[in-house]
Amino acid sequence: MDEGTQTAASEEEMKIFGKPWTYQVERMGPIAAVIIFGVVVGILEPQFLSTRNIVNVLYQAATYIILAVGMTFVITGAGIDISVGSQLALTGVLMVFTIQYTPVPPWIGIFVAPLSGMVLGLLNGLFITKLKVPDFIATIATMIAYRGVVLIMSGGQVHYDFPYAVRFLGQYRIFGVLPISIVVAFVIGAVGYYLYHNTFFGRYTVAMGGNKESAILAGIDVNKYKILTYVFMGFMAGVAALVTVGRLDAFHATYGEMMEIDTIAAVIIGGTALFGGNGRVWGSVFGAILMSMVVNAAVLLGFPYFYQYVLVGLVILLAVSLYAFLEARRSS
Repeated sequence: MDEGTQTAASEEEMKIFGKPWTYQVERMGPIAAVIIFGVVVGILEPQFLSTRNIVNVLYQAATYIILAVGMTFVITGAGIDISVGSQLALTGVLMVFTIQYTPVPPWIGIFVAPLSGMVLGLLNGLFITKLKVPDFIATIATMIAYRGVVLIMSGGQVHYDFPYAVRFLGQYRIFGVLPISIVVAFVIGAVGYYLYHNTFFGRYTVAMGGNKESAILAGIDVNKYKILTYVFMGFMAGVAALVTVGRLDAFHATYGEMMEIDTIAAVIIGGTALFGGNGRVWGSVFGAILMSMVVNAAVLLGFPYFYQYVLVGLVILLAVSLYAFLEARRSS
């Protein structure tokens, strides 16, 4: 195809779609994937599309939606946080201990989770920016260290029977039907979208992830905004701990294990570029929903437990392959 023909084709795409078709696929892909997957599984198992099961899928996805919003900023800023599962567990146990072993009122004690999450995220950010430890290595180290603290504090015991202030975000249902955790997750998605598109935090995170050297030349304090992405991620981990502990009305040291993998997968499925510079907050939300749908469908269709990992892995592989193809198509 000669240059003139290629330009004409590109202009024709713009006329038809407003933006190149590859952009439209990336933008709408996660939503389309949720719809298509839902229809296909619904045909195989009608119970999958029942109101009760849809609510259950969203209920299970709420924690991952919250984590995925935070992870979108981290990855957009060319970072990665492998410690989010351990952060969830540590913020959870700190909240539990505060409520059970101190005279602090429960409604105040619940703020320990998001506030301590911000501190844990700050530590991650400082290790990365001040000590110059690569993001991946730094957060693997803190993943192990934070989990160790959780194991030491909990002593392997299960803590349960928490006050209503703790159980509220996880168990309260609006009109007795809709879990409030679903509403909280979507509100966080909306707030994340606003921050991403309408604040210096979002714009500078994109600039930092897209080209760090250019961002520095433009006067952006990249270390500051790198730290802020990890603090924001820690805050989200604390909120996710509130939802998780409240939903189960129990806490154990194993909470949050493997959540970092599922969270990163949800973000990548949602269309955020793995190496930074381009993120999609609502894509991450629907990526988390799709992950929950896959696990739920596997259960309803009678797949053995370990086959769920195979299905989730295939979904991740297909999503990454699609985005790699679109990137190659756009660059050609």
